[in-house]
Amino acid sequence: MKLLLVFLFSITVFGSLNAQSDKNVEDHQVQLGFPIPAILYEKGIGNNTTLSVETLAGLDIINAEYGVYPIVRGQYRYYYNMKRRLEKKKNISGNSGNYLGGLLLYQGGNSLLGNLNKASIFAVGPVYGMQRTYRGGFFYRLETGLAYFEDDAFIKGSGIALILAARIGWVLGHKRK
Repeated sequence: MKLLLVFLFSITVFGSLNAQSDKNVEDHQVQLGFPIPAILYEKGIGNNTTLSVETLAGLDIINAEYGVYPIVRGQYRYYYNMKRRLEKKKNISGNSGNYLGGLLLYQGGNSLLGNLNKASIFAVGPVYGMQRTYRGGFFYRLETGLAYFEDDAFIKGSGIALILAARIGWVLGHKRK
């Protein structure tokens, strides 16, 4: 996991050194997500590309035991419809657009809260998503894809799994108008 974080940090720093000033994506933004508490930092590294790191808490309940687990998601996103959205006079603020990307996910096995401990989960794969941000900073994101995973918690092995993700929340701080 440390290697993943160092890799994402290095790419973010390198991308910011080579950043363009006329990007369609935000230079950077912070999002707070719900209903599962999450915080995401997204950094624009190209005209239509970003890198993001998201930390969230996962909940697992089995019989009378429960556990709240730390999850880290790293993602590369290419927003492919920004030019078309601008031509149609649609909003691109807060990285409102559709994207193709790559996902890395790690879930720790030791619970932060609760009495249920299990093994960790690692997943990597391509995703397709859409994100929309509105004036007050409210956003929603929908995402799907396939991932190769290694999971010692449920099936004690590896394989391919479907990714389905949805998030709502608020973008914090300044964003373009």
